Amino acid sequence: MKKRLLILMIVTGMIILLGGLLTYGLGIHEIIPVPRPDLIVVGTSLIGILLIASGACDLFVKKTKEMEIEENDERNISLSNAAMASGFKVMNVTISVSIFVLIFTGYMTVVPCFTIIGAYAIGQVVFIVRLWYLHKTM
Repeated sequence: MKKRLLILMIVTGMIILLGGLLTYGLGIHEIIPVPRPDLIVVGTSLIGILLIASGACDLFVKKTKEMEIEENDERNISLSNAAMASGFKVMNVTISVSIFVLIFTGYMTVVPCFTIIGAYAIGQVVFIVRLWYLHKTM
């Protein structure tokens, strides 16, 4: 299952990388008005390369039997979940404060503001639904 997700991550990275390069290479940025077409290439290339690199690194690392046992150990899973929970809380606070500061200093326009707020809201909804589901099943 994990191997399929890593392969999907690599393929998605390739599609994003090639999509960004082809958008600029084929001249689609001239047909569709884009304020900064150079940023499309840089942004999609960076995202694509990062997805490819992170997926390939995890996919091609050979794990020993001890590493697999250590990874699947319940104590390590609990520690990892606790660390992710703390990271989630810190991310929520920093995103909220960043949005507030950018809005009230005048650096945030309407579209990015609602995009970030939408992404933040999706994360909160997923958290609430998952928490409800876990309480219901356990």
